Amino acid sequence: MKGTFFSNSLEWKLETQGEAWSQGEALKGVLTVTNHSSAALSLVDAGVALAYAEIKKVHARNEDALKFETSAFFTSKEIAQGATETIEFNFLLSENSPISDKKSSYFLCFGRAQKESHLQVNVKPQAMFLKITELLDNFHRFKTKEVKTVKNGIEFKIDSPDSREFANVDKLLLTTRLDGENLVMDFEFEVKKLDHSSITTKLGKEKVKNSQVLTPKQYSFGKGMINQDGILKTFQTVLDQVKLKPY
Repeated sequence: MKGTFFSNSLEWKLETQGEAWSQGEALKGVLTVTNHSSAALSLVDAGVALAYAEIKKVHARNEDALKFETSAFFTSKEIAQGATETIEFNFLLSENSPISDKKSSYFLCFGRAQKESHLQVNVKPQAMFLKITELLDNFHRFKTKEVKTVKNGIEFKIDSPDSREFANVDKLLLTTRLDGENLVMDFEFEVKKLDHSSITTKLGKEKVKNSQVLTPKQYSFGKGMINQDGILKTFQTVLDQVKLKPY
């Protein structure tokens, strides 16, 4: 990913290693500035920063849109005429970092005060969370439709399968996060239910919630390797709560 802009005789170039990142990965790159003026210019507070923001506020140039998390600055306080200065940056995303969705995203901001230009960063859910939702699809046909950042983690909006045993389930919201080494999965089903509270029986909806906390041994065999049987066992426990029972 590359970005270039000119400001007051300074040419800024930012280049990253990669085009997309996952939660827990390091976002690395290089920022270069070249002085095309006939005099030395200040580099005080100049550099690159990782910030999180609502996308529409950034596009609207809202001054308070960007929430800075970490920065890298030039060590030189000024840059001589015709000179070039370079800094490397390495910003580590947390395993529970926000992801890029329709509403919000991370941005790399660079230049003076790290605010003169920016590039939107594509951050995806970590591989383990994606493997978990793949298991839901492959073994139970619950298909992910949308993913977004929420207060308590990463929320997957999932459609229920077209099957008799889940005919009463409209959708599932699955929120995943790590609590230390433990995996937390919060399930919220929207379930159809007959309402007998009035004279006429109506078909209503209710939310059925279930929270599961798995230890490392229950969800993983090591880095990058999930415990498929352990996760499927958890799914079965949760799905039995909403599955239609045969008569």
